[in-house]
Amino acid sequence: MKQRLYAFDDIRAFAALSVIAIHATAPYVTAEPVGFVWNQFMRYAVPLFIILSGFLLYYADRKKDHLKYGQFMRKRLTKIFIPYLIWTLIYTLYKMPEELADKGAEALQDVGWAFLCFLPDGSAFVHLYFLIIMFQLYLLYPALRLWVKRRANQALFISFLCTFLIQTWTYVHSVTEWLVEIPQVTRIFPVWLFFFVLGMYTAQHKEKWETWLKRNDILITFCWLISIVLLLADSWITETYGASIKPTVVLYTITSYFLFYYVCTSRPRWKQQGGGFIQWLSAQSFLVFLLHPLILTVLRILPREYGDDVIWDGTGGMLGLFAATTGITLLLTYIISFTPLASILGGVQAGKK
Repeated sequence: MKQRLYAFDDIRAFAALSVIAIHATAPYVTAEPVGFVWNQFMRYAVPLFIILSGFLLYYADRKKDHLKYGQFMRKRLTKIFIPYLIWTLIYTLYKMPEELADKGAEALQDVGWAFLCFLPDGSAFVHLYFLIIMFQLYLLYPALRLWVKRRANQALFISFLCTFLIQTWTYVHSVTEWLVEIPQVTRIFPVWLFFFVLGMYTAQHKEKWETWLKRNDILITFCWLISIVLLLADSWITETYGASIKPTVVLYTITSYFLFYYVCTSRPRWKQQGGGFIQWLSAQSFLVFLLHPLILTVLRILPREYGDDVIWDGTGGMLGLFAATTGITLLLTYIISFTPLASILGGVQAGKK
């Protein structure tokens, strides 16, 4: 019987809500101080998902001597490939309402061409690049697994150098523009490789760093505070508040991961095993991730269509937009979970694990 890692349910559920918060607060970062701070506080969200993926994959395979590559690929890639196809089509159709209304069936050719153009890089909507990254990391996982098993410290160090240097290069370009821009930087695996390897590394050395965290809780809290201060200062001074690819985000993500894990494992055991909403949200986090931008965009557009341009204005409007997006997304996710569509849309069908 597999041991359930309840702390990771907590972290994954929190990360899902954090992604919604990033997108909901994005239009407010320059106008609302609360929006700026809230948005920056959530910047760990996407890399944290990658860390969790690396940890959980490696932890599940840690006792296996050999990994069956074909079986692994079929299981992992189909789990995200079918939802990727469907959501790319959904967001393609969403982007082309005028063509569909004007041309009707004749627009299907245009939709098909746009769909094929969006597929290679996940450009159908702002968040789908994440699945392209996961495709690449899954393809590399068997080799990375072997590397971490044999030379864990080397894998961690080299992957950190790779990710940190590319992110620094991209950051310097965005601030000064004197370095050559790296095309499609968010969609290439080296930018995110360290986070995936970090998850694998901590899965291999789980007991050691858990013990270290318990002895150094004040230190990790202090490091987290320093990292968020650096990120806030960096984003404010350089006006890079919309970027998640920069050195300060790398540092902030690392400290957030360890702090969140410490907090979640420090809760009373009966609370960790309580199940309910947290475990449900953790299980459905992929569907929540895929669905929420559509809900958010519709909520922002609909009031304008009906002549209300101020409903989402100010701090109150921002909080309302986040609450409405979260509530509707979770409600629709809950409804979808009772249908056969759940698994192909990225969720978990009710009654299944």
